[in-house]
Amino acid sequence: MAITLDYLPGRENIKLYQDHSMICINTDTMVLGEFLEVYRFDTVLDIGTNNGSLLLYASRFSPKKLIGLEINKHAIELAKKNLELNNIDNYCLINEDANTYRGELVDVIVCNPPYFKVTKDSKNSSINMTLAKHEDSLPLENLVKTIFLNLKDNGKLFFVYQSSRLQELIDIFSQYHLAIKVMQFVYNINKENSNVVLIKAVKNGKNGMEVKKPLIIKDMKVEK
Repeated sequence: MAITLDYLPGRENIKLYQDHSMICINTDTMVLGEFLEVYRFDTVLDIGTNNGSLLLYASRFSPKKLIGLEINKHAIELAKKNLELNNIDNYCLINEDANTYRGELVDVIVCNPPYFKVTKDSKNSSINMTLAKHEDSLPLENLVKTIFLNLKDNGKLFFVYQSSRLQELIDIFSQYHLAIKVMQFVYNINKENSNVVLIKAVKNGKNGMEVKKPLIIKDMKVEK
C-alpha cells in the first residue's frame, strides 16, 4: 500500500493523501472539481467520494455541510484523514451502497461515477479498481435514481461522464426529471475526440441548456 502526500491540481494550498492501490486524482477529478459551483449554505453530497478529493474542491465554497458516500471502508478512512488534514470539520462520511442509499435531501450532488462497461480484463483487476471504474456494481440507472431521491427540488447535480455514452445519459436523466442546464466537453490535447463531458443538471428544472466552450487538457492542466 503506497500512500503519498499530494495536492489538488491547481490548488497547492489543499493537500491530500492518496493510496495508489486505489483510484487517484485524474483529469476527470480535476475538471469536475473546477466545474463545481456551491453556495455558502448548501449541503453537498459526493456519491463515491473515494479519498475525498471532490469534497475538498467543494470545501473552497465554505458550504454548510459536506457528505461523502462510499462503499469502500478504506477509502472512507482516507477521506476522513484528508478532510482533517485540511482542517475541515463540517463533514459526514457514510459507508453505504449507493444503489440503495437514502439520506437527507441535499442542495448539491457531485459525482464522478464508474462509467466503464465490464470486460473480461476488468474482472481481473483489483476489487478497489473495479468498484471505482466499472459500473457492474453501480449501474447508471441505479445511480441516477439515487441522485433523484437524495436531491432537493431544484437542487443541482455536477457530473462527469463518457462522451460516447452521452445519449444514454440524456435518456436516463430525462426519465428521472434531471434537466441538463450546462454541458461542456473535455478534450485531451493529443486526442481527436472528446473523452468525457461535464454536466450540470437541475432536478425538475426547466428546459434550456448552455453548451460551453470545450476544455482542452494537457498534463493535468487546462490549456488557455
